[in-house]
Amino acid sequence: MLPVFANPAGLWLLLGLPAILAIHFLQQRARVARTSTWFLIEKLAPDSARGRSWDRLRSSRALWLQLTSVLLATWVLAEPRWVRAESTQTVVILFDASASMEAFRTPAIAAAERELRLADGLAARTTWVVLTTNPRQPPLYRGVDRAGASAAFARWQPELGRHDFGPALRLARTLAGAAGRTLLITDARVKVPPDQRAVGVGQPIDNVGFAGATVARESEGLVWRALVKNHATTPQQRTWLVETGGAKSAPQMLQLAVGALSEISARLPEGAERVTVVLSDDGFLADNRLPIFRPQPKPLTIAIEGNDATTEFFRRIAAAVDGAVINPAAGAMRLRLAQASASEVASEPRGGIFWPPPDRRAQAPLLAEPITPERDSLVSGLNWQGWFGTGPYGFAAGPGDIALLWQGRWPLVFLRAPTTPPAAAADQPPARKLMLAFDWATSNASRLPATVLLARRFLEAERDTQRSPYAANFDCGGGVPLNGIPLDGAFTMTFEPALASAAEPTATWAIPAAERSGLRAPGRAGFFTVQRGSEIVVRGSAQFADVRQGDFRGAEKFVVEVRGERAAALEHNTTPDPLVVAWLALLAAAVFWSWWNRMSTTPIDGGAHSPNGPEFQPAVIASTQAGSDSRPHLP
Repeated sequence: MLPVFANPAGLWLLLGLPAILAIHFLQQRARVARTSTWFLIEKLAPDSARGRSWDRLRSSRALWLQLTSVLLATWVLAEPRWVRAESTQTVVILFDASASMEAFRTPAIAAAERELRLADGLAARTTWVVLTTNPRQPPLYRGVDRAGASAAFARWQPELGRHDFGPALRLARTLAGAAGRTLLITDARVKVPPDQRAVGVGQPIDNVGFAGATVARESEGLVWRALVKNHATTPQQRTWLVETGGAKSAPQMLQLAVGALSEISARLPEGAERVTVVLSDDGFLADNRLPIFRPQPKPLTIAIEGNDATTEFFRRIAAAVDGAVINPAAGAMRLRLAQASASEVASEPRGGIFWPPPDRRAQAPLLAEPITPERDSLVSGLNWQGWFGTGPYGFAAGPGDIALLWQGRWPLVFLRAPTTPPAAAADQPPARKLMLAFDWATSNASRLPATVLLARRFLEAERDTQRSPYAANFDCGGGVPLNGIPLDGAFTMTFEPALASAAEPTATWAIPAAERSGLRAPGRAGFFTVQRGSEIVVRGSAQFADVRQGDFRGAEKFVVEVRGERAAALEHNTTPDPLVVAWLALLAAAVFWSWWNRMSTTPIDGGAHSPNGPEFQPAVIASTQAGSDSRPHLP
């Protein structure tokens, strides 16, 4: 097995090899030597009398000693270490699961591949772990096959909004251990906690994207409204259009100032079940397509009896609830809104809202005690200050009733669970009864906004608990209620991306039983359908509307290294070169031998040995070169 270099920077010393070869390719300037032999002047004419120039490489002892010295110095400075046969390591690659990372998918995978190459070979056995910062997602890969870890990168789907990296980082460090390595791949330095090795692959993007949408019923029909946000630091211009089936509307221009939030809207075409609003593309595609599904709430049949002011008050509230059908001509009605006595309510099989007959007491003083709400979703956040009335009247709460409002120590409004389901809808969950246990005529309940909201919340809650399919628009990753649907059986979800392609076609997968009670919409924009066997439960769209993930002003490229992490891994998994002292000795010997060989070469001085003496002979120029024979050649 090849060694691992603890100091790879030492390999830069290998640049000395071409430098030495370049020096030995050069000729040295000719040296002056005196001779008494006139007839050798032409034969001793120097090859080069102009200084250094390129020539053929001549082998010499000095050349080979110098090259050997550079190689030995490089080997010692690079600090080679040999992997122990019993060594093991765990390398954990942690991908940021934020939706913003979709814009940097290619460089993020390239950074992960580079980490595989750098970590491979640092131990005899390596366990590769690929995770994401999504706490609900299992590891993408865990094993000893490097190719398998590389293939797992394609299954990384960044879909979350802003979330806590803590649980995933703690798991990664636990898996890696003291001698392992962890790498967080993200797009912004602010996401990296202290003492965490990380690499940033982001860069600023002039992004413009959708920031939310609603569908409302108006006089001309259903109208969708969408907000468009400019996240760039400069004014931007975009075009938008609507795709319906295979048709496209004419593009319309949209000008946005820096940080501007603009609204666009249009009528939902009649007969169109779904549409897609499209912005012209930029560097982040996830928020450029807005899928919209025609809302279809569960139907709610309501019987409203009477013509007095109180009945008319509740009739207006019920008419504003989507899906409500008041007094249908045929069919069973699920809820009843009526004035009724306690005995009549007890015999009523249907749920609904009930208030007692008017109080006939001659003296009914107003109670001064404040209204205290319970912790329940029906009354949460409602303001009951300013309430006045004659206190509890008409109905008495039983052992199984759930109080919503108290006045003093008496329940003023409470919920009553039905004892038997309606006979005509035995497959439906039974409906509850909202009991208004006070005299409506002597109270100011009809003038309090809290009363309107309480009644509306109750009707919507009873509508949603029915076993019936519905259609709605959800945020990406938002909750998808399955109220009234049995959670047993086989559940599946079919997802069609807003931008369908060969790389991401329509897909269907099973929904595990553990996820059904808290089912979430897909994390990417598109249309989806939830089924229980062959029964359609939910249809709708997942809309990307997270403005924080669409803001790339803080994205950047960076590298964060933890000091001593690599050194600790090398110390744990490798042993140093045992011959380093011998290499140093050979290096010193080669340098000394090269120096000695150079100093032992003496200049030629013909005048000192001439029998006639230098004073009688003219001076001539002789050429001597490093590593060559400088003796004159006789004709």
